[in-house]
Amino acid sequence: MNKSSSIDSFNFFCLLVFVLASQFSISVTQIALTLGILTWLTKIQVTRTWAAQHWPLATPILAYVLACVIAVLTAHNIEYSFPSLKKLLLLLVFFWVLNSVDTLRKRNILVTSLIISSTLAASFGFYQAWEAGALATSLRVEGTFSVYMTFAGILMMVGLVAASRWIFHHPREHWLLLSVLMIIVCLLFSLTRQAWLGFLVGSIYLIWNWRKLYLVVLPVLISAILVTSPIAPKVSPIGNIFKDRLWGIMSGNDDTLRTRISLWKTGMLIFKDNLLTGCGFKCVDQVHKSYPDPQGHVAKLRGMHNNFIQLAVDTGFLGLAAWVWIWVAFLRQVYRKLVNPAVSTEERWILHASSAVVLAFLAGGFFESNFYDEEVVMVLYFIIALPFACAPSTLALRHTYTPQPRNYL
Repeated sequence: MNKSSSIDSFNFFCLLVFVLASQFSISVTQIALTLGILTWLTKIQVTRTWAAQHWPLATPILAYVLACVIAVLTAHNIEYSFPSLKKLLLLLVFFWVLNSVDTLRKRNILVTSLIISSTLAASFGFYQAWEAGALATSLRVEGTFSVYMTFAGILMMVGLVAASRWIFHHPREHWLLLSVLMIIVCLLFSLTRQAWLGFLVGSIYLIWNWRKLYLVVLPVLISAILVTSPIAPKVSPIGNIFKDRLWGIMSGNDDTLRTRISLWKTGMLIFKDNLLTGCGFKCVDQVHKSYPDPQGHVAKLRGMHNNFIQLAVDTGFLGLAAWVWIWVAFLRQVYRKLVNPAVSTEERWILHASSAVVLAFLAGGFFESNFYDEEVVMVLYFIIALPFACAPSTLALRHTYTPQPRNYL
């Protein structure tokens, strides 16, 4: 085995550990990520293959990084905001994965490992629900994480990946249905409505691109949840917990929604005063006293619970526009690939999966700052890198399909 092959093997080992640990340990995940990126960069230097690396979305990503640096340099308190710039390093996950996963076999192993590990994490969530004996907003399933929102965000994304693989990949792998079912039920147990919303949006996208007629089933399923309250260990003392969570939003009579609206109003005031470059990361901690906060929600939470408003506050219009540009550019490139009739089902399922995950992430981000959650973002970057992985696919994404002239003779 030559030096390059040894480096490749270790790099893939780091990728595998990264995927498996992403559901269980942030520390192990970060170690695998660090070693993997260093291994990837070492291989490039040793083999002198910088020119062979692919950098899709580099322009909007660099624009976002630049906007973040400017936001910190013009921040309310540079020293206080500067440490948050280290989160930009997580963007390397995207480039590491797409340039390291160079075969379909590697990609399939990693995706299967991700789905299996998430299914195991969901199983642990079932155990927590059983052990607690009840579900309530003060007693939610957190799975293998310390925060239920992180657990729900990852379940949401991996569940959509598994669903897309079952729907669009041929031959079908029916074991995925069990994983999807377990993830959906555990997602319900988390009582995290922004993750429910994201999964619903992603599911609508997948079904629309599969068989549109099946969309009529979704209202039936939601009605069934409202009416039957499936498999809750106990009924909440104040009524059906699933009904309470859903009807609270639909009726508008929900304390957490009112809290979010209050946060958003204050956030927009801060944004107006720092329109172009924002006031820097974590600036709300220091400037909130200068703005109306009658219920004290901003003083207590120090965050906007909305990706768009949070980025507008922290990085201004420049940062928010660059961030939105990343997702628009991503969806545009994926769409260009999907309209190519030559795309195989092996490619189509991952294109739909990544699109569904991005739409789900953005939808959930209207009610939670999930972009600031490192565990969620690392899995997100891994998933959106997969359509660009495998060298032939990467090149194909850069060009639209050109039909060949037909020979009628």
